[in-house]
Amino acid sequence: MVAEPTPETPLAVRRSISLPADLAAEVEQRTDKNGFSAVVAEALEHWVAMAKLREVVEDNEAHGHVTDADRQWAEEAWAASA
Repeated sequence: MVAEPTPETPLAVRRSISLPADLAAEVEQRTDKNGFSAVVAEALEHWVAMAKLREVVEDNEAHGHVTDADRQWAEEAWAASA
């Protein structure tokens, strides 16, 4: 999800990117002119989400296996906070 624009963060910024010509043509065939940017934005949002997920997994792996006791404690803490 894209953050709402503020005076400090404009609604959109322009970036120049290079893409394989066949990929750009395929996207253009499937979208209108404005749709191309939406496709790129959606792809980048997905990439950022996956990067964050990789960070969580790497952090989890660095801390070792989660025991059943740890999981139970977390579930009880979660339930108590609701």
